[in-house]
Amino acid sequence: MLCPRYRPLDTFVQLDSNKHYGQWSGREIEAFLEETRVPLRLGLQSKNGPLIVPVWFAYDTQQFWSCSPDDSLLVTALRNQPEIAFDVSTNDLPYRGVRGRGVAQCSVAPDNSLLEKLLHRYVGNTQNALADTLLKRSGPEALIEIKPTWLTSWDFSARMEGIETIASRNPGAGL
Repeated sequence: MLCPRYRPLDTFVQLDSNKHYGQWSGREIEAFLEETRVPLRLGLQSKNGPLIVPVWFAYDTQQFWSCSPDDSLLVTALRNQPEIAFDVSTNDLPYRGVRGRGVAQCSVAPDNSLLEKLLHRYVGNTQNALADTLLKRSGPEALIEIKPTWLTSWDFSARMEGIETIASRNPGAGL
């Protein structure tokens, strides 16, 4: 459960499909979050100071879902300080994305179903060495549920029109 000093449930963002949150409508934000396969960059406070952690995510029912080993630094930090910031943005031109603040809640996962869903979303299947490694970890996974309290979107497509993507200008260069 969330600590009482954090926002009550009625202050979480409930996207209205026709209302604009920055550049995009709620419908456009949800479409972007569904189609985008970049990690969510999660800003949080650890015992040693601020930290940014990229995590695979799924967006469903107006909240983000992720997972991590239950004993990880990420989960420990979120349990101690659940208020977070987040960013989901493209790594190549045109730059566009969604950013905001929210509250994270961690619970022990009853199984690996979310991890399997994330593997399918980001890797395409669970028939590979990465999936084997992640699915065979000895400890339990934690489900990370992130409910936005504020979010906005931006899209620099119009101002970057005509500029080639970094990937096309520098084939093979890491993004």
